[in-house]
Amino acid sequence: MMTTDLPPPSFCYILTVQSGEIHVEVDEEEQISNLYQPPAVHGLKEILRMGGCNERCSFWAQVLYQRLQTKPSVPVDQREMLLFVTDSSLQNVAHGIPKVVAVSVTASCVLSMEVIEALSAGSPIFFKDALWGNGRIICVERTVLLLQKPLLCSAAGADLSELTGPVRLDELDSTTQASSICALRGTVVGVNESTAFSWPTCNRCGNGKLEVCPQDRELLYCNQCSEVVTTPVLKMQLEVFLSCPSRPQSTVKVKLLQKTISSLLMSSASEDGTYEVQSVLGKEVGLLNCYVHSIASHPNCVALEEIVLEAAARQS
Repeated sequence: MMTTDLPPPSFCYILTVQSGEIHVEVDEEEQISNLYQPPAVHGLKEILRMGGCNERCSFWAQVLYQRLQTKPSVPVDQREMLLFVTDSSLQNVAHGIPKVVAVSVTASCVLSMEVIEALSAGSPIFFKDALWGNGRIICVERTVLLLQKPLLCSAAGADLSELTGPVRLDELDSTTQASSICALRGTVVGVNESTAFSWPTCNRCGNGKLEVCPQDRELLYCNQCSEVVTTPVLKMQLEVFLSCPSRPQSTVKVKLLQKTISSLLMSSASEDGTYEVQSVLGKEVGLLNCYVHSIASHPNCVALEEIVLEAAARQS
């Protein structure tokens, strides 16, 4: 009788806990079938070098930044989330391989509350059975995000998520793409005065919607604290145009964070405490960590927004 090798099945079983049960016990001593092939764990550098399309991959990674894709026509609970991740295999490579990888998390990928909280804290996450193909890593309905490696998982591949030094991003250059993150440095050559404004906030709770105090029109009142605000904190919004040596032919516009704005304007205050936005011209900024909103070729313009990396904030 002739036998032929059959291809592996192209389906999987999705198990759930029965109603009324509160936990599932795993018997580690139970023999595992030889037909079961546990997922092998790889470093991100190794995954980026994999060929093929729609390859399953499992890896540890440090979450640096997360962003919900904004598409008005798509309900919030159905929008794709982008996680920007790295590991030591990417942080320690030379030019040519990105230091950060974007992972797309589709709405079909269910995240536990524990994982959601860990993402916001910039914690290491184990990605089990994500899809790699066409230069993208995608988390779909069969992908599982965990805080610990599952028991039935190959020991191959070390935990490369632990970063030994400061997080480094690729600097903005001609290869930078939209919906990515990068590092940025440059000289301020212009200010977008149409979007520049400031507003007072409560020095206790940070409320930015203060009202005029009914008893004294000279004072501000905070509804959240139910108190008069005698020493409000001034917050500012500022977009600047930069001349960047790494992208000399482009107009680079970046929306700055409050900390950077304050640093730029610190030495520019007038005697009455007001600021002249034009006083920042010629000043150097960077390195800034930024999210790339868009890149246009006609005209040649790059729009960015300064961000805070979760992992960097946790290390500082």
